Amino acid sequence: MKHLIFFSIAFIFLVSCQPSDSEPYYNFTNSDYQFIPEQYQEIGGTFIFKNAQNEEVKIKPLFYTLNKKFESGYGFGQPTRTESYYYDDLWIEIDLLNIEIPDQPEGYCERIYIHINKSPYKGLFIDLQIPTYNEPFCGGGGFWEFSPFENLTEMVINNKTYTKVKIVTPNDYFTLYNDSHIDKVYYDMDNGIIGFDDTQNNKEFRLVIE
Repeated sequence: MKHLIFFSIAFIFLVSCQPSDSEPYYNFTNSDYQFIPEQYQEIGGTFIFKNAQNEEVKIKPLFYTLNKKFESGYGFGQPTRTESYYYDDLWIEIDLLNIEIPDQPEGYCERIYIHINKSPYKGLFIDLQIPTYNEPFCGGGGFWEFSPFENLTEMVINNKTYTKVKIVTPNDYFTLYNDSHIDKVYYDMDNGIIGFDDTQNNKEFRLVIE
């Protein structure tokens, strides 16, 4: 009898967690897309950065995956039910073409990840992860932040004005090409990465618009 009661409760719980068409949907709006780098939808296209010495660093979008996901208001250990809802969830994966690191899992230290989603409680969320390699280990750095986004600045690069630029400074050097010591990355909310600096070696790379 106890087993029957337990399975009945479990069944009711599972059924209550199932999504339905009546749940609200927190999708990306037009104003949200001012903070989403849509140009990375060009899968396989190459973005080129150059410095004053005409050296090049290249990156290439591998995935731009937008899904409609469901968040249940029920959860184990929760005393009360919260709102269940659908939301937009975007993952962007970018390949760093100028990195070759031996003895590391393929792609682990050669990718930039951008995760963006939407919730009814905190609004738009952005998580930027850039690899940091300190032999023999590879970690990640960047930033994560909910809207409204603070400390944004303006930059002009190759006669184009970027108005929502986040300057990212790591605790350790970012690794965007072999033997690099990147201590600043310029991330425009609407356009993605637009530049980065290796001040130790007096190198400043900026996005080239072709």
